[in-house]
Amino acid sequence: MIDIRDSKHEFMKMWGVIVTKKTGKKVKIFVVVVISLLFILLHKSAYAKNPNEIKNILILNSYHQGLDWTKEEANGIVDTLKNSNHNIATFIEYMDWKNYPTELNLNYLYDYYKYKYEHKQIDMIITTDDAALKFALAHRRELFSDATIVFCGVNQEGAQTITKGYTRVTGAIELIDPTKTIQIALNITESLKNIYLIYDNTESGLSTGKIITDKINLAFPELNIIPCNNLAYGHLIKEVQELGQESIVLVTTYYRDVNNRFIDMEYANRDVSSNSAVPVYQLYDFSIGSGVLGGSMISGRLQGESAADLAIRILNGENIEDIPISTPESYRTIFDYKQLERYHISMKEIPKDSEIMNKPFSFYETYKTLVISVVISFAILICFVGILLFYIRMINRMKKNLTENHEELTQLYEELTASDEEMRQQYDQIVMNNEKIRIGEEKLTFLAYHDSLTGLPNKLSLYENAKKRFHRNRNTSALFFIDIDNFKNVNDTMGHTFGDQLIVKVSDRFCTILDQKKTIYRLSGDEFIMIVEEMNEISEVEQFASHILNVFRDEFEIQEYILHISLSIGISLFPQHGSSLDELLKYADIAMYQAKEAGRKSFMIYDQRMNEVFTERMNIEKQLENALEHEEFILFYQPQLDIKTNKVTGFEALLRWRNPVLGNVSPVRFIHIAEDTHMIIPIGTWVLKSACDFLHRLNRLGFQDLTVSVNISILQLLQSDFCDIVNQTIKYYEIQPQNLELEITESILMESFERIGSKLEELCAKNIKIALDDFGKGYSSLNYLKQLPITTLKVDKSFIDHIVDKKGDTLTGHIVSIGKSMGMCVIAEGVEHQEQLEYLAEHDCDKIQGYLYSKPVPEEELIKLLQWDRYEI
Repeated sequence: MIDIRDSKHEFMKMWGVIVTKKTGKKVKIFVVVVISLLFILLHKSAYAKNPNEIKNILILNSYHQGLDWTKEEANGIVDTLKNSNHNIATFIEYMDWKNYPTELNLNYLYDYYKYKYEHKQIDMIITTDDAALKFALAHRRELFSDATIVFCGVNQEGAQTITKGYTRVTGAIELIDPTKTIQIALNITESLKNIYLIYDNTESGLSTGKIITDKINLAFPELNIIPCNNLAYGHLIKEVQELGQESIVLVTTYYRDVNNRFIDMEYANRDVSSNSAVPVYQLYDFSIGSGVLGGSMISGRLQGESAADLAIRILNGENIEDIPISTPESYRTIFDYKQLERYHISMKEIPKDSEIMNKPFSFYETYKTLVISVVISFAILICFVGILLFYIRMINRMKKNLTENHEELTQLYEELTASDEEMRQQYDQIVMNNEKIRIGEEKLTFLAYHDSLTGLPNKLSLYENAKKRFHRNRNTSALFFIDIDNFKNVNDTMGHTFGDQLIVKVSDRFCTILDQKKTIYRLSGDEFIMIVEEMNEISEVEQFASHILNVFRDEFEIQEYILHISLSIGISLFPQHGSSLDELLKYADIAMYQAKEAGRKSFMIYDQRMNEVFTERMNIEKQLENALEHEEFILFYQPQLDIKTNKVTGFEALLRWRNPVLGNVSPVRFIHIAEDTHMIIPIGTWVLKSACDFLHRLNRLGFQDLTVSVNISILQLLQSDFCDIVNQTIKYYEIQPQNLELEITESILMESFERIGSKLEELCAKNIKIALDDFGKGYSSLNYLKQLPITTLKVDKSFIDHIVDKKGDTLTGHIVSIGKSMGMCVIAEGVEHQEQLEYLAEHDCDKIQGYLYSKPVPEEELIKLLQWDRYEI
């Protein structure tokens, strides 16, 4: 990247020497002009050096995702950036400042963002509202690559205060101006004297209340403003119930009353409006439809779009220092029709350009132009019919005369043409039969070479056309073996009809990226083959594979469901990897399985070493088919130690496989294969029953109040009878429900939140514990943790490892604190050192699990350990 300031200095230094040698004033002016032009060119090229390079933009929101204002701002930013011509990757974060306005939250966010973004290049930060702007300015150097900042949702007073002393920051000011709303209110209520102003005592609420008060006093000094920020919510409701007709209510930012009681904004609008005897106006447009009358309202979406426009200008090469903080037009004049009727306000009393919500449907007003056009057309049609009738009468008279004169000629003509007509009919029948035969042959040919569901070329067409495509030019061609990830899950959960509709939608999207050099075939099921000609460089192949994956990032809408899918792609090259189609299909298939092994949603180009990996997978899959029947699986158990009592309170069941051909097979090698083949469902049921059986035997030996933890696959959870199997197992082995704990991973929680939530609630209602395993490896939302009945939080080993070298201990402590504050039992996994145990005890962690106490052991060794533990006590 070119440093503009250094470049300018060097140019001035170089040209300064030349100027000193010139004595003419015109020469000096010419030199200054040249330097200025070069500086501008360098400045633009510095930012636009590579316009196709991906730009990482962080959207940092002050409040939580469920807040309508924040949602509108974020949507305005994201939609505007998507419509730009830049290659942009967006990262969206929420500080939840409304719910957690504390220093502890800021410290947690600092550690979390440091962990997440310290080693990621952030090119720009777009903030919404005050808290995010303050945080970004304070920490962008150490957390966010010292990126430039564009803000929105901050009023003029806040913008001046927050950005004072900072550079490389610009934004769109949230202009708070109630004057138009008050003018509308005066037109509606001519006797208006009092304005009851509702806002809270938060920093933003007080700032907004002051600005509105000052502007109303300046524009309408005759009106009285009564602030309501010092009222309890119940007193506020009582106050608005008793207002006279010379008053109105104006609501701004209101989330807490004077007693610091949190009030949902939509609920407050609806409650105040329903109890108010006078019209209720609002400052923000997201409140429309919740009972308020309306007014000239600030739009969060327009604010977000304005900020995104400024960001695009910077991405286009403009210097941020040359872009001043702007005050865009972010207001919409909007009213609720139901509230207009409630207060008997006519449409003439509001501005003509107002938007009306909840207005009843009127056919005439909706289709006014169409109705007028139809009436005019009908009138013209009547005129034409009248003229036509007149001419028909004239023609009928002429026909009558002609008919009388030509009756004899007609009879003669009919006799002559009878035989000719018969021959013509026979000829037409022959032509028709030939056409039917031709159409039938074409249909049979099409069906033979095309897939009946999607209409794409099929496997037969692939084998007949591939050789021609590969050999008609000498350049490298690529064969893409494409498989839909987790398509079996779609068929199992949504049905085969739904799956067929998804296949058709996928095929249609493939067709959007085809041209003369690309052909797509449906091989079978959810497998597709694409052949691309004239790909001379590996980089071209990789670029096109990435393009395919990007095309499928957008969701599919089927039967009112929104579905996101991903693809795994294997690639083989002609002639490098083979000259026959069978060879290329085989190698591309191997590469595709490698892409799935790597985590799906990716592509792999075939390499000779993949043969070994593929062969190993096939061997494991073959041996896995009969492993359960041959009793090759065993369970090991790793104890969980209570830190305070130093007593074993439970254990986790861990699956092991001893195969006579493959030997001891690690779960890392076979679990994902079992999930791909759906064999994990019977295996998981066996693990659940075996673990409950062992716990039953331990209870009979006198070991009570022990908890057994069993890992559950997403495929098990998606089965309709999963809850019944768990309940039947508990009943059969006579164990207490609270002594069984089901472990789900963080990825299952995030990917299948909507589908598994009700099942987890049902199990929790039976007192069965739910544990969230490997917490911290993914991107769990605290909001999800609140909504689901998670009873146990298991901190991932990667965080525990950092305790020893003092690099991750602060974040680990925060994670433990979060779990404890949410009422969860916190278990630390992978504890191997005494220093780690001491740190966890200091931070009030409940239990540990790891080699420091015991490695996973078979049943008999665990029984001995429990007996020794009881003897020690």
